[in-house]
Amino acid sequence: MAVSEINHRGPVPPYRQIAADIIRDIEKGALAVDCPIPSGPKMVELYGVALATAQNAIKYLVEQGYVYTVPKRGTYVRDRTAQADGDGQGE
Repeated sequence: MAVSEINHRGPVPPYRQIAADIIRDIEKGALAVDCPIPSGPKMVELYGVALATAQNAIKYLVEQGYVYTVPKRGTYVRDRTAQADGDGQGE
């Protein structure tokens, strides 16, 4: 997993920069379906951000449909091909 440096003064919030990093890895195939993403504490270590920022990144990734969380286990890459197949057409 490639880790980009976070620009804390830029217009994009740090949590979105972290999410973009993870999304890039998912789309490149560096993080496969059902593969875990770094935990909040690991993101703190990797990116040098507060735990709340890391948690916001995870929350954003869940909201965008890239990952899912299993309580007490971690956060994993979601299979987005199933979502793409359900394009809302037909019944």
